[in-house]
Amino acid sequence: MKIQPLILLPLLVSALMSSFVQANDEVLSVDQISLQGVQFSFANDAKITPKKSDFTVVNSVLMSSEQGRRIAVVTVRNDASGSRILQAEHIMALFADGRRVTPLALTENIKLDDGEQRSLTLSFGEYNYPILSIFSSNSLD
Repeated sequence: MKIQPLILLPLLVSALMSSFVQANDEVLSVDQISLQGVQFSFANDAKITPKKSDFTVVNSVLMSSEQGRRIAVVTVRNDASGSRILQAEHIMALFADGRRVTPLALTENIKLDDGEQRSLTLSFGEYNYPILSIFSSNSLD
């Protein structure tokens, strides 16, 4: 059976458009550049906080996809007098529903020397609510 070119063309266009839409689903948009120091007063009855550390969140850029994927580019600084290992539990995101969440994972523990700053791209999973801020235990003092 021979397929007619006029039938094949719409099928090919449809397949390409479907592929384009799927690829476009993962596009991230910048939600905001987080203003460090802004205080929110959500209840925290479970006392969920980041693991105690000498790391300070210097700044963050919050991003999301249309499907609710939440990503943040975070710059952290080691304020200790020696080197320290940054772990996912040292950083936390506050969502617009008051939920506090650590990043899904760091690809590896990251060593920062005293005073060193580093920017990292962190994933916080998929949520309906946006991230309002990123913080460390130093932000809570």
